[in-house]
Amino acid sequence: MFGNEVTGIRAVKYGSKWDKTPGYAQGNSPRFMERKNKSFNCEIKLLQSELEAIVVSGGGDPVNIPPFDIVIAYVPTQGLPVVIDIVKNAEFNNFDKDSKQGDGAMEITMGIQCLSINYNTVG
Repeated sequence: MFGNEVTGIRAVKYGSKWDKTPGYAQGNSPRFMERKNKSFNCEIKLLQSELEAIVVSGGGDPVNIPPFDIVIAYVPTQGLPVVIDIVKNAEFNNFDKDSKQGDGAMEITMGIQCLSINYNTVG
């Protein structure tokens, strides 16, 4: 992200959704699927130190940072090609700092809006 490898990410979650409803024509049984809007979601859980690096590199409040891409690489163990997913035009839309007694490291979940996800780009 932001031209840097981010190593303090503890979890990533992303996916696609396509609103579909049964379409009707002749008779009372559905004949086809009506495909409506497609949407994408993403969130990352990272260490507080990574959030602070994002704040510094982004110039302040993360929700004000302009759109960016997130490249996620899955490295296989047995000589298969690296698979890369790219979250396109991502923007942080929410996060909360939360810490309580007994916590080791502070983990922060960052909500992300994005315009698309390119899946299975082989590197």
